[in-house]
Amino acid sequence: MGIRFSFFWIKIVGVVIILLMLSAFIKPKEKEIGQAKLDSIGMGSSIHLRVGTDGLPGAYQQLEEMNVHWVREEIPWREVEQTPGQYQWYYSNGNTYRDFHFMLEEAEKHDLEVVAVLSTGPAYLPHVYPDQSVDVDLLVENWKNYVQAVVDRFGDQIDYWEIIPQSNNSDTWGNVMFPTNLDANSQPNPFLFARLLTTAEKVIKKHNSKDTVILGGLFSSPANTCETAPIMFLNEIKNAGAWKHFDVIAANPYWENNPPEAWMPRGPEVDLETLSCDSSSTSSSNLVDEIRTIRDFANQNGKKPIWITEIGWHEDWLSYPAAQHLITTDQVEANYVVRSIIPLISEDKVEKIFWYSLYEDPENSGFVLGSEGQQALRNIGRLLGGARSLGQFQQLSSYATPQDLGIYEFRFRKEGRLIIYAWTASGGESPFPITFNDLPGKNYRAYAANTQDLSIEGGMELTVSSDQSLTIYVNEFPVILIQQNPNLISSLTHRMDDGLEKLVNKQKGRIDSWVNTQISKLGEKALDWAEEEVYNLLNRSFDRIEENMSLGNN
Repeated sequence: MGIRFSFFWIKIVGVVIILLMLSAFIKPKEKEIGQAKLDSIGMGSSIHLRVGTDGLPGAYQQLEEMNVHWVREEIPWREVEQTPGQYQWYYSNGNTYRDFHFMLEEAEKHDLEVVAVLSTGPAYLPHVYPDQSVDVDLLVENWKNYVQAVVDRFGDQIDYWEIIPQSNNSDTWGNVMFPTNLDANSQPNPFLFARLLTTAEKVIKKHNSKDTVILGGLFSSPANTCETAPIMFLNEIKNAGAWKHFDVIAANPYWENNPPEAWMPRGPEVDLETLSCDSSSTSSSNLVDEIRTIRDFANQNGKKPIWITEIGWHEDWLSYPAAQHLITTDQVEANYVVRSIIPLISEDKVEKIFWYSLYEDPENSGFVLGSEGQQALRNIGRLLGGARSLGQFQQLSSYATPQDLGIYEFRFRKEGRLIIYAWTASGGESPFPITFNDLPGKNYRAYAANTQDLSIEGGMELTVSSDQSLTIYVNEFPVILIQQNPNLISSLTHRMDDGLEKLVNKQKGRIDSWVNTQISKLGEKALDWAEEEVYNLLNRSFDRIEENMSLGNN
C-alpha cells in the first residue's frame, strides 16, 4: 500500500514537471469566458399568471437567454379550487388564460426549474371582512386537501415547494383568512402558519422525501413589529414545533429608496442571544447584514440554507437616487441588480436569489425589471455560471459596520481566470481610486456591468503593475474586470484548487462528473493538441487522487 501510494505521488510530480516544460512552449490564446449554467439566480414573479399561455413561451425564452434557470410560479388556492373538491388546472382570468400543465411543459423546454408557490385561502369557506374570518380548523383541513391535489397532479414534475410567501405579512394573512377580499389584511399568526407548513410538508414528503420545502419568504421592512420581525417570527415557528418541517428559509428583503449597502431602520431591536424584542428601540442594517442575522439564527437552531425569493426596487424608490445623480431610474436599477446579487451570492449559505419581477404584477405594480437591469443580470449569468466565489477583497468595506468606506471588490474564479466586480456605494458618477492587490496575470479587460458587449474587443485593456496591483477609478456604476491570457500552469493550478474546493464542499460521489465537466471545458477547440494531452493526463491524475482518497478513508 505504501509503495503504491508513493509511486502515485511520483507520477503526480511527473505531471507537474511535464506541465512546466510544456508551459514554456504553449502560448496562451486570448479567448472569451465560456458560458455555463448558473444555478443561483431565478425570477420570482409568477410569470405564468402575468402573461398567460400566449406570452409564456416568449417569456421563458427570455429567461433562458439570460441564463436564468429558476422561476417561482404560484398555484393560487382561491383560483384553482373555487368549489370544494373541484380543481381547475386551466382557466381564464381577465385577459389571460392559465394552464398549469402547459406552464410546466414550457419550463422543461427552456431548462427552468419551477418552485411551486402554494398560497392564498379557500374562497368557498364562509367569511365576512373584517368581522368573520374563515374557520381555522376548516382552513387547515381543506388546506391539506388542496396541497394533496396539487401534489397528486404535479408532484412528479415539481421538486421545490414554497409555502405561503411573506407569512409574517398582514397582507398575506388577509388573502388567507379573507380570500375573496383582495384588499384584506389580518394579523400574522405564526402558530397557525406552523400548522399549515407542517401539514404541507407531510403531504409533499410522503410523495417524494427528496423534495425541498421552502418556508415562504419572510418579509422585512422598517414597518416590522416585534410580532412580524423575521427572527421573532422564525422563533415562534420553532416554538410551535415546525422547525423540522421545512428545508430552506426564504427571505424577501426590500430596501425601499436606499442602495443595498445603506444602513437603514429595520424595525424593533431584537437580541439574537435572548430572543427578546425591544419595541422602543430601532435596529439598523444593510442588506447583507440582515441576511447574515437570519443565517446566524438558523445556525443556532439547526443549519438551513437561505434563499432570497424576492428582491427588487419599486420605480418610485428608484426616482430619488436617479434625480439625485441625474441619471435614469433604469440605470439606477441596473446598478442595484449588481450591487445586491453579487454580495449575496458570495455569502455562505445563501443558495439562490430570485429577482422580482420581470413582468408587471397587477396586485403589486411598479417592480418590472428594466432593460438595463436585464442586461446586468444577463451578464452575471453569462460570466458566473460555474464560477467559484472568492469573497470581498477591499478590507475596509466588509459590510460589518455602518462606518465602512463603501468600496467593494468581489472576486470570482472561472476557467482558471479571475473575474472582479467592483463599485463604490456612494458618490454617483464621481470617480474614486480603487487598488486591486495580489492580482494574478498581467492583463485584464474592463467592462461596464451592464454592457451589451463582453467580447475581447469590447473591453478596455489594463496592465497589472510589477507589484501585482492595479489602480483604476470606479463609481456607483459597477465595473467588471476579466483576467486575460492566464498561463497554462496558473490556469491549471487554479482549476485544480477550485476542483478540490468543490470536492470538500460537495458529496464525494459527485467528483467524477465534476472532473469530466472541467476537462470538457479545457478541451475546447481553441486549445492545441499539446494542451489536450496535458488535460488528459490531468484527468487520469484526478482519478488516481480520488482512488487514493477513497482508500485512505476506508
